Amino acid sequence: VKGHKPRVASRPWMATSSAPLAPRFPVLETKRLLLREITLDDAEFWMRNFSDPDVVELTAYEPPRDLEAAKSEILQFCIRPFRESTGIRWGIALRGNPDLMGTLGYHQWVREGAHRARMGYDLLREHRRKGIMTEAVRAALGYGFTTMGLHRVEALTDPANAASLRLVERLGFHRDGTLREDPFFGGRFIDHVVFSLVRQEWRAADQANRL
Repeated sequence: VKGHKPRVASRPWMATSSAPLAPRFPVLETKRLLLREITLDDAEFWMRNFSDPDVVELTAYEPPRDLEAAKSEILQFCIRPFRESTGIRWGIALRGNPDLMGTLGYHQWVREGAHRARMGYDLLREHRRKGIMTEAVRAALGYGFTTMGLHRVEALTDPANAASLRLVERLGFHRDGTLREDPFFGGRFIDHVVFSLVRQEWRAADQANRL
């Protein structure tokens, strides 16, 4: 889901402070979901997820070649960023079932001054259209705006990705504009629609959701 740009947008992990994000990886729970740490044992899921033609197209990045490549990507985009306090990425599972069905997290995290980060997410096709990503993103936003101290969360999405557009709009994100012909993939330049949510907007939406 390109509102996520799961791997393209996840590659330039960035932070302006080396202070630890958390002593242990933060596990988040919702009514249906468990957002947990992604480990090398999840390589088969990672390869399957990021080899899905839809995900490849909407993330503008080639799939991992094999399980070793998948493990290398998990280390680069999940394990190392958390250890280095430059980002965080959760695996999405159902409570009571450790098998992953998607991922989401923060990257391009600016911790001082701007206090902002970019969010990304993806989900296996058989779990889509069940409200799972809405539930997961709500939990991650709560963590971001409280524990991480974010003021602004950004999301980039492909203009053709109707599901991702609906998701961010449902969660109260505002459309900021379009990055025209941003990445080059598959022999063409691709546009990105930029969305953002700031802390006071999240707080108002969160309170309304609790009513």
